[in-house]
Amino acid sequence: MILTPYKLQIPDSRRALSGFLKTAWLSSLVLILVGCNSLMTPASQPPASDSSIGQSVTELGPKTGAYYLDPHQGLLDLADHALKRQHLTQPEATSALTYFNLILISDPDHQAARAGLKTIIDQYLEWALRAIEAANYAKANQFLERAARVNPKSSDITAMADRLRRKREEGRLTEILPAWLLAARRETLQSTADDAQVNNYLRNLAQKIESLTAKIVIYSFNDAEGRWLYQQLNANTVHRLRGTLKIDRPSRIEMHFKSNPSTMLD
Repeated sequence: MILTPYKLQIPDSRRALSGFLKTAWLSSLVLILVGCNSLMTPASQPPASDSSIGQSVTELGPKTGAYYLDPHQGLLDLADHALKRQHLTQPEATSALTYFNLILISDPDHQAARAGLKTIIDQYLEWALRAIEAANYAKANQFLERAARVNPKSSDITAMADRLRRKREEGRLTEILPAWLLAARRETLQSTADDAQVNNYLRNLAQKIESLTAKIVIYSFNDAEGRWLYQQLNANTVHRLRGTLKIDRPSRIEMHFKSNPSTMLD
């Protein structure tokens, strides 16, 4: 009896598993051979050390575990704290200016430190402008002097100093209107003498305004009173007066003119 060879039939799933095991075995063999080859190959040159990293570690000193993107972060934090407390240039030892300058000594191009100096200047210029508008010229000059300590060549400081100079040259004189003058307008005049007194006062005031070539601001109890005052003053001048009306007390005439205050008429 002749037996025919029996051919083993592997189901599809088993056949796939067998193929996977064969592939895995071959891959492991390749990795083993590559590993052995690398042991026989000379090691490549190590990467060059990063000098900047070494400097950062040296500057940070004993702060283990601390990591700063900026080696001057500690000084920047102190400067920021000083800015918030408005210690811009004083006291000198703990001022924002001192901390920023310490950074710039070792790194003249440090962008955050340079921006910090500009922040100091901008703050002083803001304070100077407020002082100028309040006619506190001595205080404004003090703020400009402190800003100049940061950067004496700043064009912004020069512009603000010029504004201060022009404002100082512009004079201002305020005339508080007497109660009897306003009463004369509101009530019926008793005699011609009262008329003469009112006219005299307004004529002299109008001449003072004209001699100073001043612009005027009339502050009055109401709009009708302000318009009456303007008409009376304008009637006693050669040229038409330039002025504005505002409601405020006490009633007064504010004269603005460009002149040395020492030349003001009494």
